[in-house]
Amino acid sequence: MSRGAESPPARPHHARIASGVAPETTPARAMQGKQTMHFGVYSLGQEVVMLYRLSRAGLTSGKGATAFRLRTRGVTIFLDTWLDKPDVMSSYLAVDDVTEADYIFISHAHLDHLPGADRIAIKTGAIVIANCEAINCLRDAGVPEEQLFPVQGGERIPLFTSEIRIKTKEYESMRNPGFPGAPPMPAELSVHVWPSLHCLMPQDHPEVIDTATVYTGAASPYSCTLDITSGMKYGLLRIGDWLPAEKLTPGHRSFIRYVEDRKRNVFSHCDGGQLMFNFLVPTAAGDTKALLWSAHLGGYEAVLRAMQPKPDTAILGIAGRANLDGRPFVGSAAEFASRQVGWLGNPAQVIWCLHDETCIPPYKIDTDAATVAVEKSGKTKVLPLKHAEMVSLGL
Repeated sequence: MSRGAESPPARPHHARIASGVAPETTPARAMQGKQTMHFGVYSLGQEVVMLYRLSRAGLTSGKGATAFRLRTRGVTIFLDTWLDKPDVMSSYLAVDDVTEADYIFISHAHLDHLPGADRIAIKTGAIVIANCEAINCLRDAGVPEEQLFPVQGGERIPLFTSEIRIKTKEYESMRNPGFPGAPPMPAELSVHVWPSLHCLMPQDHPEVIDTATVYTGAASPYSCTLDITSGMKYGLLRIGDWLPAEKLTPGHRSFIRYVEDRKRNVFSHCDGGQLMFNFLVPTAAGDTKALLWSAHLGGYEAVLRAMQPKPDTAILGIAGRANLDGRPFVGSAAEFASRQVGWLGNPAQVIWCLHDETCIPPYKIDTDAATVAVEKSGKTKVLPLKHAEMVSLGL
């Protein structure tokens, strides 16, 4: 075969929503021919550089969601895959209806983040990038080893369309020196992986968590994310054993049915180490735009301050009690969010996640105080999103 026949296909410069989720007459398609980077958010959760929100969430310890679908430069990316939920909750895209994915990024291995990744990966051939706990769960569920990329923070990874990855397997001349089967450079886009932290739970487990609530003190001198692991294993996942039958609501019963089906819903009681991902997208103008996805209210101050490039848009978890440097944050979620946004260089846009209604307490998160706090500087605006609606981020 001639060298010319091995050449990769032309790279699309516009992001658009994945097929099967929204009509093909998307804003991205209308922009064909223009040299504009188009991020869209689709929330099932959601989608960025076309971001589609697939599922907003109201979880602080295993009950919410942070799923988004991102489309840009011909690459389809899922951010978490909690699409199929307990049957009393709304779902906006079924796992079995997903027909296209190039990459799946998992923030951690809990029940409202990881389920569905195995079935989407097996069906589409998508590469899964996640911590080792999540990777081990997916390996046990039958995801091929070549699709599993374990990370722990500090990695920088080039991303390609599935078509390029398939051609690279066929034609050795296309391969780039590096890891086995590495596609050619430059990449369509790339991602920097950073260590992060899971939020902590308010001791009283209120029905509604208000981001204005100020927290002081700690349950013990050792309060940390190990409490989340233990609470998940011995509390949340055994709720049917310790909660009196007369107090079980339809939401509780739906949740119990969901977590008992561990074959269909693959997850772990251990988060495996929270991760956040900063996506770097080259533009036609020659610069780079960055989108950060951090699915929980926590992090290391030094990491957030040092992160480069600073994100233009940040998707941030806003539920629970903030976890700063491994310890309970003294103050409100709104105050932590304001500091976090400042450490990140005041991105122009912030999108909340992990804050919608769910089927067991806490039922939802009141984000008003957090929105006021991060917008106070005048440099950042909170972008409200609707489920199953694609949004262009203008990145």
